[in-house]
Amino acid sequence: MTIGQFYFFDSLDEKEQKELEKISNKKKFKKDEILFYRGDEAKYLYLLVSGIVKIYKHDYKDNEIIIHNLTAPTFIAEISNYEEIPYPANCSFETDSEVYVIEYNEFKKRFLSKPEISLMLIKSLTKKIKALEKFINYNITADTNIKIAQFLYENEDILDSLKQVKIASILNITPETLSRKVSKLKKDKIVENEKGYIKILDHNKLKELFEF
Repeated sequence: MTIGQFYFFDSLDEKEQKELEKISNKKKFKKDEILFYRGDEAKYLYLLVSGIVKIYKHDYKDNEIIIHNLTAPTFIAEISNYEEIPYPANCSFETDSEVYVIEYNEFKKRFLSKPEISLMLIKSLTKKIKALEKFINYNITADTNIKIAQFLYENEDILDSLKQVKIASILNITPETLSRKVSKLKKDKIVENEKGYIKILDHNKLKELFEF
């Protein structure tokens, strides 16, 4: 699948898609590889086409705080390109992944003047803002039961890629706390887990735990 065939760019004609291909390079990355560090210059626009990445920082105790997990297809940290600022956080791969690396200056000159492309980026940024709101809700306003239930419900499509220890890290809780809460969900026949991975059994009951 070429980059022009992704729905982000399906408004481009054949000539424009070929121009986009000339300034793009598809790369493969292994699990745990770093895509960029906080403070790096945003020279490229990254389009994740397969796999999962995490955007994260470290607190004053050097604990890893995960801000967002992104699943393909999606742009990665495009706000840094749009605002022409250094990356505000780190990014690494949670799974083996593929990314289109696009030369941003050329992309900006050739394509950002097109209304449909600008709108596409705005929609992508809006999605990231909503994700940040959820992050704040998870880590500030919601209690642990709500955090866990809402995360499992809203991220069911990636649960088979995330072990419980990783989910605990994402939610900024201890693995022991998550294990206790999951045991309660298992007892109530809402979820099951096997080899560290969680599967939802009763979506309605799970949703009731965070929707009032």
